[in-house]
Amino acid sequence: MTLHEAYDNFILSRRLLDLSDKTVFDYMQFVAPFVRSVGSERDFGTVTQQDITDYVKTLLNRPISKATRATYIRHVKIFLRWCEKEYGAQYSSESVKVPKSPKKSVRIYSDTEIAEIFQAVEAETEWLTLRNKCIIALMYDSGLRQSEVCTLRRSRISYTDNRMTVHGKGDKERIVPLGKLTQSLMRAYLSQCPYHSDSVFVNRHGEPLTCNAVKLFVSKLAKNLPFELSSHKLRHNFATNYCIDQYEKYGQVDIYRLMYLMGHEEIETTKRYLHFAYEIIASRGCISHLDNVLNGEI
Repeated sequence: MTLHEAYDNFILSRRLLDLSDKTVFDYMQFVAPFVRSVGSERDFGTVTQQDITDYVKTLLNRPISKATRATYIRHVKIFLRWCEKEYGAQYSSESVKVPKSPKKSVRIYSDTEIAEIFQAVEAETEWLTLRNKCIIALMYDSGLRQSEVCTLRRSRISYTDNRMTVHGKGDKERIVPLGKLTQSLMRAYLSQCPYHSDSVFVNRHGEPLTCNAVKLFVSKLAKNLPFELSSHKLRHNFATNYCIDQYEKYGQVDIYRLMYLMGHEEIETTKRYLHFAYEIIASRGCISHLDNVLNGEI
């Protein structure tokens, strides 16, 4: 079996797992360069640990960020581990070390900045403006991904129960909260929207909104703001604020509940938001020893 054939079988296995198109594309994008570098027509059984080491060295010489380099190596390691399990190998996938990506902090928007975001939302008609404000609210206050916004259905929204059912990654559904302000925006938008399909969000022609359209809208909005904005940052704010609000109200955080609300597969993915939240909580409750010593005088 050639390395290329093993690669094709690996990609097929990812599709059979019902992974999203974007996730499958990521595997193709980050694994294919390794296959080409080692030799796509090479017999898979001849791939050695040295071949893997040589490829990693080429990544070290490329002008890419540490995070991107780690992403390449992480995807290749998953591919090699799968091949090792399926076909056996001369190498050890566990010997492939994925470098730690630089720690990214979550930017928590202030009340003033949130107001600025909504004030900056403008479109050519009132119903489109309301639509876009509703999209921002769902990402910030319910933690929806772009794809979940686009696939949201009117029939899956319950104003009575203050919740909705969204279609998430891996073809999985989950129930998420629907805040009062978001409900108000949703009702106003749907009452003015000239189209009445089950798709909540449509474009000016009545067609279901695409992820690319949402991405372009948020990117355009970001250009009119004095701080960074993205769909992911809004979702990160939801998760971090959830932890902060839970801690301040109950003195603890149910991280597994947040894991469900976010639609995460692994608890470790969710725990990073708890870490960010505790950093903010600690800084808010910090008492200055120097202030007490000098009483504000130097």
